[in-house]
Amino acid sequence: MLEKITDFFRTFLENVFGGLRSLFLPKEREIVVIVEPDPEDLVPQDGGDMPQDTVVTIDTNIEEIVEVPEVEETLPPEISPIDNKPEPTPEPELPKPAIPKQRFLWCLDNGHGKLTAGKRSPKLKDNGRFFEYEFNRIIVKGIIKELKKHGVKYYNVVPEVSVDNFLKGRVLRANNVPSDLPKIFLSVHANAGPGTWTHAKGLETWFFHGSRTGKKLAAVFQQQLVNELGWTNRGIKSQPTKQFFVLRRTNMPSVLTENGFYNNRKEVYQLLDKKVQQKIIKAHVAAILYFEKHGI
Repeated sequence: MLEKITDFFRTFLENVFGGLRSLFLPKEREIVVIVEPDPEDLVPQDGGDMPQDTVVTIDTNIEEIVEVPEVEETLPPEISPIDNKPEPTPEPELPKPAIPKQRFLWCLDNGHGKLTAGKRSPKLKDNGRFFEYEFNRIIVKGIIKELKKHGVKYYNVVPEVSVDNFLKGRVLRANNVPSDLPKIFLSVHANAGPGTWTHAKGLETWFFHGSRTGKKLAAVFQQQLVNELGWTNRGIKSQPTKQFFVLRRTNMPSVLTENGFYNNRKEVYQLLDKKVQQKIIKAHVAAILYFEKHGI
């Protein structure tokens, strides 16, 4: 316990002038946040950093973990005419706007930044590249746009672009943001397999090992992504040791989605397709709305 308390205050002091200060800077100013390397940051940050010999638990039977209830179909009432003259139809009352019930504050994390080393595809046919920080921000911005329509509360953890991994800053911002609602941490990523180009493909979602709430979160996000995209279901995953920094250091239920492989020759072009990006956004929003409606 003492070690955790000491580590928390050490982390807080290291980031107070970088991470927390940026919360109060004008939005129009783009700031550069560089955090000094820490040995603890060298552990896998996401699926793309996972050593091949890491022990990982995988569950592809996501429908057994959580079943999304089907919407009951309401049939129109049968009409039994009494006479030949239909009764006058009353003027319909205008529906009152529904007041959304907000359940959670969604801490949306666009994993990595422009200054993160690697996290980009090999050169493509047009000599361009896929940059994960750009993709992650496209998805998170799209999620935010949709959540505003539904009145769902959210917090954009890292609105800046010119940052590195900023792991401790991400965690501190999410942990310390004031909220009168329970918080959930959602980190959005794209994956990478071994080698320059990989045969690995598909979707996977990570949660904190041993967390039943995290497992349910992961199952719903994974199910929505698989249903929307139809890509290979790589399952929901966790690892008993060396868990991802943002999953083990956030003090709230957390989940990390890996949306396809940017060093797969086919999927990288799909990930660059705006229509596919919109499907990924739609899947994330559908999962969020599921929990906003049903809770965890």
